[in-house]
Amino acid sequence: MMLRFIAPHLVSRRGESLWPGALEPLCLVLSSSGGRRISMFDSSKLPAAPGEYLETKKKVTDEKNEDQSRESYIEEPSVAERPAQSQSDLDINYVERANVVVDNVSKRYVISQGRSSDASMTRVSRGKTVVDAIVSASLIALPGESIGIIGLNGSGKSTLLSMIAGGLAPTSGRILTRSQPTLMGVSPALQPDLSGEHNIYLGCLALGMSPADARAQIPEIAEWTELGDAIKRPMKTYSSGMSARLSFAISTAVRPDILMIDEALSTGDAAFGAKASARMRELLERAGNLFLVSHAIKEIENNCNRAIWISKGRIIADGSTDAVAGQYHEWAKLMGREDKQPAHDFLAEVTAAYRPPMVLLEKPLGGEK
Repeated sequence: MMLRFIAPHLVSRRGESLWPGALEPLCLVLSSSGGRRISMFDSSKLPAAPGEYLETKKKVTDEKNEDQSRESYIEEPSVAERPAQSQSDLDINYVERANVVVDNVSKRYVISQGRSSDASMTRVSRGKTVVDAIVSASLIALPGESIGIIGLNGSGKSTLLSMIAGGLAPTSGRILTRSQPTLMGVSPALQPDLSGEHNIYLGCLALGMSPADARAQIPEIAEWTELGDAIKRPMKTYSSGMSARLSFAISTAVRPDILMIDEALSTGDAAFGAKASARMRELLERAGNLFLVSHAIKEIENNCNRAIWISKGRIIADGSTDAVAGQYHEWAKLMGREDKQPAHDFLAEVTAAYRPPMVLLEKPLGGEK
């Protein structure tokens, strides 16, 4: 059923309005092109024959021409392992509430030279090799979804997270979010020669806070870390536990709508673990969405209600945490055998069963030509 799409007013990563109207689409985060309105379809529901697809597209166009007040048209995409719903439940709500949309995103690096049997590497010219870190990734995140991203080292998990957060631009494709994602982990911003107080201020600025908000965090973080007078000393005088405690407190000072964590944060002293865990739970409850990259599947199972499996830069599974983690555990068990062929066959079956969402983007009404 084709449905009308109306989204609330949204802002760009820099905070300004992308369009002047009161009803706006998701904001375009990383793309060289202008903003687009968005319609989403599950690729498994699209007709296979080109003629049939053109017919479907024409039908949508005709409906739109009949009612110029309509913003866009949507058919809800299906997500693996979601509970069965009646047709009446498959309405505008799914797409209308999307907080993050990754639309056919790829990231390619060109490196100087070298040989590798890695399937993600391709020789393009003499002395030049490209690495496909992410290949044609698409996903839709709803409010309240905590999404764990799993896969082997080098599979592209951190690259995908960095692109959604805005730290990396995709080679192709588009990433849209309702608000600026926050990627946690500010340790590189901390300076050992500066005091703990000064590092709190700099760390909070690095997380995107205003100077006033960053200053307001100094007494709060100083109290929470229980560092006492040490907060006024240079960080190079801190023990490793004290440094980790301060870094964790700064990283978790944000109040994000879209929170991204690349591997679990160190909480410092073992005795501080319970307090740190409570702070992390509070942070997760406040976030509209969580994206968590971790090699520890147990972390994903404890904190996420959805999981995505990435293999060699490609999303090969997306569904409930129990379902995807179960597949990953089974594959890992097969990989532990001397004969790897059953593991390869299982991975091929998982990959073949995956159906990515398809995102169709349209020009905004009255927008660019």
